[in-house]
Amino acid sequence: MTLQLLPALNIVAAAAILGYFAWRSIQAYRMRPRYEKSDVVYQEQFASGCSQKNFLTKFGGARNCLRLVVTRSFLLVTSWFPFSLITAAYDLEHIIPLDSIVSVRRSSYIFRKTFLLTYRGADGNEHTLRLIPKRPDDFIRSLGVKIDNETSA
Repeated sequence: MTLQLLPALNIVAAAAILGYFAWRSIQAYRMRPRYEKSDVVYQEQFASGCSQKNFLTKFGGARNCLRLVVTRSFLLVTSWFPFSLITAAYDLEHIIPLDSIVSVRRSSYIFRKTFLLTYRGADGNEHTLRLIPKRPDDFIRSLGVKIDNETSA
């Protein structure tokens, strides 16, 4: 009898996990600011990157499914569906006012050239993202910031 309940419990657990990810995705979508196409300075649909928040987020980033949108006032870091279901769980949903960017450093990670973007959040704490845009020069130019010296990770 208990063996017959096991598949049902697995389905319930999977549905609960999927529901949680969907809820986080909807919350992140609602928080995104609205902007006009004319406000976009740079946009990329297939960037890569990861958060530097903890061990899990450093190694569980987005590969070629991260969206970077730079407007005149903010940087939006997100992803497109279905990856948007898990980006919030991996700390890859960010709305970063351009004036809160503390530094952008060139870096390398597993033989790839990357950027470490650090910004001060509304909570006053600094947050760092490792970003790998397809057009790095255009991305940095759109942010309007000075790049710090290269570091290795």
